Amino acid sequence: MSQTFNDAVPASTRNALEDLTAIRNNFAALKSCFSGPSSPPNPVAGMWWYDTTANMLKIRNEANNAWLDVYDFANGRAPLALNCVSTVVAGTGLSVSGSLSSGNVTVGLSSGGVGATQLADGAVDPSKLSGYTAGSTYLIVSADNEVKVSLTGQYVRAKEVVLDKGGTLRIAFDLRSLSGGAYVYARVYRNGTAVGTTQQTNEAWKTYTQDISGWSPGDLLQIFVNSYTDSAPVLRNLRLYSGTWPTLRVVKD
Repeated sequence: MSQTFNDAVPASTRNALEDLTAIRNNFAALKSCFSGPSSPPNPVAGMWWYDTTANMLKIRNEANNAWLDVYDFANGRAPLALNCVSTVVAGTGLSVSGSLSSGNVTVGLSSGGVGATQLADGAVDPSKLSGYTAGSTYLIVSADNEVKVSLTGQYVRAKEVVLDKGGTLRIAFDLRSLSGGAYVYARVYRNGTAVGTTQQTNEAWKTYTQDISGWSPGDLLQIFVNSYTDSAPVLRNLRLYSGTWPTLRVVKD
């Protein structure tokens, strides 16, 4: 296939047949995107070339000094963009400066940056996500079923959640007493240790909310209930909220 484009047509120094041949070759080159095993001669900015050796569609850059890969037909994909300066990873707040080919970033999010800006072990895991913050913008966990606990004189676990990350959580739940006038109690625990305010009621359903900080990934967030009478406490609608949605953060090695 012709890769030669003749800019000097028609020309008064040639006969009509020569001009028609040159025009025909020009159209053939355009039609095939200058396809061939090597780059076409006399390239210009914005010019297309289908490299039949690499099976790659390319385009001439604006400075007219290099060919840029557009689509890899051999593997059916667009090549990774090179020389992406100050690329922002959407939704993460991470910024990568420099070229993707400079060694600062490997493919995907397996390892970002170097030294102080590198993800610690080259993988995305819960510990690299920013923690929860106080607020009720996002509902993180909803455990709404009713749990009735028959007991007297001691706190017993009624609900439990394993946390995927730490920070501060807004914790809400409903509590009621089965016997009118008899008090029942509920309290937030962390890994079996009380951390929340003791809540009590001798009425029908009542909602309690408290912000508690100091949570870590893997912690057990628990609600314990108690009654010093024969009345059974009933718990429902455990809700965990966060003011912000956790995002990927950069940690040091």
